[in-house]
Amino acid sequence: MLYKKLSFVSFIGSVFLPVRYVNAQYTVNGDVTCAAGLETCTITCSGKEQGAVNIFCNDATNCVFDCVDSKCTLNARIFAQNANTLTITSTGEQCMKWSQIDAGNAENVNIVVSGTETMKNSYINARNAQFLHIQVASGGEFGQGGKDGETYNEMYVDCPRGSSYSGAYNAPCVLEMTGGDL
Repeated sequence: MLYKKLSFVSFIGSVFLPVRYVNAQYTVNGDVTCAAGLETCTITCSGKEQGAVNIFCNDATNCVFDCVDSKCTLNARIFAQNANTLTITSTGEQCMKWSQIDAGNAENVNIVVSGTETMKNSYINARNAQFLHIQVASGGEFGQGGKDGETYNEMYVDCPRGSSYSGAYNAPCVLEMTGGDL
């Protein structure tokens, strides 16, 4: 955590208060760790296929992961234990295939899928989160398998348990289909 010394108030000794940075952006090229103290940490995977990568949101208030190119993150692991909100947007084909998302104690987990075969054979652990919202948009395939002679793959979603959520939806775990396939 970064600290700033107060100079406008007289104290005996020194007093330091935490200062949060506004934003930082990262591009996936191997493992990514958001800097400590960020308000928003945006991580983008584009340009080329990545192997197994680890993404650590650290203590960012908002952790945003965008998978935009085909097969950009295969076998990725996202750790958002200390983030307040985790948002994942997947528009590329086979993004997040064989991946694991550990939402930790995040308040809100939002996943928007519009790419094909997205998150196939993946695991989402949101059991300690307060709210999980997965939206499969038009043209998107969430956990889809069985194409071209493949056997069907499994997709695991561990919904919030013991949540105190009381928002716009009737439940703390929402799968919204707006034109995609499951």
